[in-house]
Amino acid sequence: MYHVIILPHFLRQLNTYVKKHRRLKDDVIVCLEQFDARLHAHLGNNVYKVRLKSRDIPRGKSKSFRLIVLLINAGSFLVPISIYFKGDQEDIARKEINDHLETILFELRARQFLM
Repeated sequence: MYHVIILPHFLRQLNTYVKKHRRLKDDVIVCLEQFDARLHAHLGNNVYKVRLKSRDIPRGKSKSFRLIVLLINAGSFLVPISIYFKGDQEDIARKEINDHLETILFELRARQFLM
C-alpha cells in the first residue's frame, strides 16, 4: 500500500479532463490505490506509465488515459506526475516527462517531502 501525494501541478492537468470526463477523478484514485509496480511499464528513475480506463469512455484501456507516476522513499510514496488522453496524444516525449517530473520534485521540496 502506497501513500498517495497529489500535488497542484497534477491537479491542474487532471481538472482539464474532468470537465469532459466526470468520473475520471474517482478512476484515478482507484488506480492509484491499486497500483502495483510489477504490472506497469517502468520508464526509469522510479517513474512508471499506467494504463487507465475511464468509466466515461466506452472503450478499453488502449484508447483511454495514461498516467505517469513516481515512486519515492523506498516505495512508500506514490506521486502522479502527468496524465494524458490517448485520443489527443499518442505518446508522451521523454523531455515532457522530465519537465513534469522537475515541477513535481520542486513542489515536493517546497512542501518538505524531499530534502
